[in-house]
Amino acid sequence: MPFIAFLGCDGSGKSAVIQGLSARLETDGHPVTLGHWRPKPFAPSSGDTSSAADDPHGQHPRGCASSILKLGWLWLNWWAAWLCGLRPQARSGYVLFDRYHGDLLVDPKRYRYGGLMSLAQAASRLMPQPDQVVFLDASPAILLSRKQEVSQEALELSRAAYLRLAQTHPRFRIVDASRPLAEVVADVMSGLPEPH
Repeated sequence: MPFIAFLGCDGSGKSAVIQGLSARLETDGHPVTLGHWRPKPFAPSSGDTSSAADDPHGQHPRGCASSILKLGWLWLNWWAAWLCGLRPQARSGYVLFDRYHGDLLVDPKRYRYGGLMSLAQAASRLMPQPDQVVFLDASPAILLSRKQEVSQEALELSRAAYLRLAQTHPRFRIVDASRPLAEVVADVMSGLPEPH
């Protein structure tokens, strides 16, 4: 069954939408596997909180060499986890990810990436790809009313970058996240790809 990734600026409601969608899928009898940013294998035991920190843009980026090493680690992590766990899980149920490796292309600062973006783009293309990428879109004003972890300027830049990525990615689907949660979940549910 499908591998679905969710992207969106801070405050777009990714966690709540995924939780609501998971509940509906499980009620319909579909097993659901959840993930965040990258699969579990090879994750440091202390946890890498760079993607979920209170100040996601507050840390300095890594240098070029360490960024390339980190990118290689991410590539290995995704393939090992996909072949050993996620692919079998995707065959028997839905795999839902809150962010995935493509998010690095939009917001490298969040992940402290300081290497060449062309290299990050190539690496992302060579990692396992979602069957659908759902971008939860809302205006910066609405996003700021929900969360104040990122500035309005950063939100505007991120939103524009997500929309540019959506234009070049055939599996992107833009969903209006400014509506009530139940409406957003129903919209996402209605557009899910058919099970494999």
